[in-house]
Amino acid sequence: MDSTFERLKAVLLKTYPLDPSIVRLDQPLDELGIDSLGVGLLLFDVEDAFKIKFSADPGPIRTVGDVVSFIDGVLEAQHREAQASPVSSLPSS
Repeated sequence: MDSTFERLKAVLLKTYPLDPSIVRLDQPLDELGIDSLGVGLLLFDVEDAFKIKFSADPGPIRTVGDVVSFIDGVLEAQHREAQASPVSSLPSS
């Protein structure tokens, strides 16, 4: 399974004309040509690619690593919620 970083990198490369070798965790998004509006658009693309829904404000997102951390936090929260939700039983026939 690909890491969150690798999956995010694929989204970035699909959306932006970037040299794959410059996409690193510590890479500032503005150096990739992604401004604050672009971050919002990127998060929409991430929701689609990762099949998740962001319900919280991500806070400051400045680097590729910040996006990875935010995605991982949302995935972990959704996993915890899924584990805590009772499984509904089917009625017996």
